[in-house]
Amino acid sequence: MSKQPELNIKVLQDEITRLNKIIQSLMNRAERTTCVQGSNFNLFQTAITLEDQVRQRTKELEDAKRETEKMARTLREREYQTRLLLENSPVSIHEIDLNGRVTFMNPAGLHMLGFENGQDVIGSLYLDAVSANDRPYISNLLTRAYNGETNHFEFESSGHYKKMFASSFIPILGKNGRLEKLMGISEDITERKNAEEQLRLFAFYDPLTQLPNRRLLNDRLDQAIAASKRSHYYSALFFLDLDNFKTLNDEQGHDVGDLLLIEAAQRIRRCVRETDTVARFGGDEFVVLINNLGSNKKMAAEKASVVAEKIRFSLAKPYLLVCKQPEIVKHDSTASIGIVLFNSQNTSKENVLKWADSAMYKAKANGRNQIRFFTNP
Repeated sequence: MSKQPELNIKVLQDEITRLNKIIQSLMNRAERTTCVQGSNFNLFQTAITLEDQVRQRTKELEDAKRETEKMARTLREREYQTRLLLENSPVSIHEIDLNGRVTFMNPAGLHMLGFENGQDVIGSLYLDAVSANDRPYISNLLTRAYNGETNHFEFESSGHYKKMFASSFIPILGKNGRLEKLMGISEDITERKNAEEQLRLFAFYDPLTQLPNRRLLNDRLDQAIAASKRSHYYSALFFLDLDNFKTLNDEQGHDVGDLLLIEAAQRIRRCVRETDTVARFGGDEFVVLINNLGSNKKMAAEKASVVAEKIRFSLAKPYLLVCKQPEIVKHDSTASIGIVLFNSQNTSKENVLKWADSAMYKAKANGRNQIRFFTNP
C-alpha cells in the first residue's frame, strides 16, 4: 500500500525539477532577448504558465507526502497492534517454512512447549513436537497444506509431559501466487480433554469399581445380540450376586463393604478375556458378557460353565480387607451365578437380563454358591 504514494512523489518531484529547469531556461532566454531586441512577451507568458504548473505540482506533491505520512502512521499502528496480538495471544502462533521447520513462534507457543527462548525452537522440525503415534497423520496434513489446503486437527505432543493440542495449518501465498510458508495456530486443550474423559467415565463407568455401568453394559449387550444374529455364534450373560453381602455391610459398615466390592470386581475381571465385559449392575450385583462361544449350543454351554466355575471359585476365596491400618477384616464370601445363552434368536437385551437374573435366583434358592442355566429362553 505504501509503494504507490512513494512512486507518485518521485514522479511529481521529477516533473517539478524538469519544469523548473524549463522555466529557468526560458527566463534566461527572455533576458538575453530583451537585451538584444528589447522585449519578448511570449517568453514571459510561457514562463508564467509553467510557474502555475509548478505550483500545482508542488501542491500535489505536498498532498502526496501527507498521504504517505498518514499511511506510514497507519502501517506503524497496525504493526504495533500485530506485535501486541502475537505477544499477548493465549494461543500459539507460529510460522513453518517449506522444509517443515519452525521459523517463528510467539511467547504462548514457547510456554506451551516448555521453552523460554525462541532460539530453543527456531529451526526445529514441526513434527518433532508431535507424538510418534500422531506423526504420520500430521505429516500427511502438512503435505496437504503445502498443496494449498487449510486444515484443522488435534494431536498429542511429544516429550515427557503429554499435552493435547487443537491446531490449524494455513497456507500463506506470496504476490506471485506461490506458497511462501504456513501459518500455524495451536491451542492447549489438555484440561478440556481430561474433563471430557472424566465425564465419559462418570457416564459409562462405576466410580467405585471402575467397571462399566448399566448404560455401557446395555450398549455392549445390544452389540452382542446384533453380532450373534449375523454370525449365529452363541454368547453368554452371567448374572452374579454376592452371598451374605448385607451381613458384612451391617456388621462392618459400608466402607468395608466397598472394599469387598472392589476386590470382587478385580477377581472377576481376572477370570475373563480382555474382550469380555464385566459390569457392576448395582449394589452387590455384577454382570459378565462373554461373546463368540461358537455355533454349537452344547459346546458354548460347556465353555460358559468353565468360565463361571472359575469365577465362582475365585470369589469363594477368603477376603482380607484392609480398612484402617493395622486393622484387617477377614471375610468369607461366595456368589450365586445365573447364566443364559443367546444367539440369533429374536430376543432383546431386556429378556436376556431377565432370564439371567431368574437363573441367578434359582442358584440362590438352591443353597447359594451355585451356578444355574436358564433353560427355557
